[in-house]
Amino acid sequence: MVKQEPFYLEQFADKWENSADITLAETCSCAVSINELQTLVGAELDISKILDKQLGYGWIYGSEELKTQISKIYETISNKDIVITTGGIGANFLSFYSLIEKGDHVIVVDPAYQQLSSLPELFGAEVSFWKLKEENGWQPDLQELKSLVKYNTKMIILSSPNNPTGAFISIDDLNKIIDIAKSNDLYILSDEVYRPLFHSVPKDEIPKSIVDLYEKGISTGSMSKAFALAGLRLGWIACKNVPFVEDCLNKRDYNTISVTPINDMIATFALTHKDILLKRNESLCIKNLQIVKKFVDESNGKLKFVPPSTGTTCLIKVVGVNDTNQLCLDLIKEYKTLFIPGETFQYPGYLRVGYGSSTQDVIEGMTNLLKYLNK
Repeated sequence: MVKQEPFYLEQFADKWENSADITLAETCSCAVSINELQTLVGAELDISKILDKQLGYGWIYGSEELKTQISKIYETISNKDIVITTGGIGANFLSFYSLIEKGDHVIVVDPAYQQLSSLPELFGAEVSFWKLKEENGWQPDLQELKSLVKYNTKMIILSSPNNPTGAFISIDDLNKIIDIAKSNDLYILSDEVYRPLFHSVPKDEIPKSIVDLYEKGISTGSMSKAFALAGLRLGWIACKNVPFVEDCLNKRDYNTISVTPINDMIATFALTHKDILLKRNESLCIKNLQIVKKFVDESNGKLKFVPPSTGTTCLIKVVGVNDTNQLCLDLIKEYKTLFIPGETFQYPGYLRVGYGSSTQDVIEGMTNLLKYLNK
């Protein structure tokens, strides 16, 4: 039997989300319905095509229309470089399934979504954590990365924009990481599910995707985080390395076969109007982040954080509280308010706050947090 450690974050969220009236545990931009999407973009989805579509497997590798729209997120990617998956989580799984084997060594940025470290271990790799430090603004130390590379290192794993900190790797640092990877012939997998949401970054400081910079770069993305359509469960891998893409397609037959044709059609429609959808989500993040900052400033030193400039999440330090897992349980019991404890990332004393939620949830959630701390 394959042994895998529990997915602490997902299990915590699954256990308590139905007990919450207010949640700042979500990491997606506030979800939209199809009706809301149509109103937002000022166009109608051809529902008749969906109603008439026979519910077979559909396009096994994803429709060409969908892959064309995904390719427009990048600068140098074509349809043949894209593998459609079941969500971003499926994209990461398939990438590791195709590349990582016993005896390999991988370097994973930390903190990050637990899947990025647990799956390489499942496939037999040794994992080294490349620690980001709050005192450095959650920015990477390139000298530390060099020291972590071994003779059997196969991959560097990034999360940029980062979940949970909301930090991102700068253009200069990303190029230096690529130089390290090139000199050691390493893959770089970058979980880029938040990548389009550089909501508080000047345009000339936004880095390109890893796949537009490096032949052995792998980008994983989805409709969930930046595009507010998590319910579609549709993601992708983008990579220009032909053997890797071919192997992903071969192995994909064993764990996906296809995404549903209905989800393919809705995702294609959404991505056709992605600029409007992203503008809505960027505006929401900017507005809600200012609210979070206001509450932190008014906490009289009880809360501290490095304000994020990307994505939908941040890590907030709760000063003087070491057991934030218990704090979150208390908030559920007393206020029906859900946060994610830092313990799920091995960062006790912190809360991961999803500020891409509805503005009302952000206001009420932060209000209840301060009520609890001020008692």
